[in-house]
Amino acid sequence: MTIILAADCDWAIGRDGGLLAHIPADMKFFRETTKNSTVVMGRKTWDSCPKRPLPNRVNCVISRSVRELDGAQVFGSVEDFLKYAESVEGKIFVLGGGEIYRQLLPYCDEAFITRIYECFGGDVFFTDLEHDENWELAEVSPVVDSECRAIRFFRYVRKS
Repeated sequence: MTIILAADCDWAIGRDGGLLAHIPADMKFFRETTKNSTVVMGRKTWDSCPKRPLPNRVNCVISRSVRELDGAQVFGSVEDFLKYAESVEGKIFVLGGGEIYRQLLPYCDEAFITRIYECFGGDVFFTDLEHDENWELAEVSPVVDSECRAIRFFRYVRKS
């Protein structure tokens, strides 16, 4: 599985139930990277998506309270999703939120992180992979300016 997210200078990934900022270059990267794959998210992340289900993807939602969502396969627990994931062909992208990232990170071997060179005072944070001994940087893009925001795309891989 692969993590995909955007994080600010403090590794914040969200605020008030939403994204930190709308950054077109990051949204384009997300769409192109996750197209024709399986995506998994929590119910709150599903609710925050402007378009549901996300087109050209198999949408999976982990929720303890919701049993059915139009356009998504719903799993009552991370364990139930992991059983399903064993049969999935192709990539699986973990879209969040914070608790889903925490629970699925041990099962991921790759992470696409868009770093935003600003601090937004977020209230949901992700693990600082830059300083995590289990992860190493595999690729990094040049700085991209998008809507007056400087961002960079990083790809981390889990160390063997």
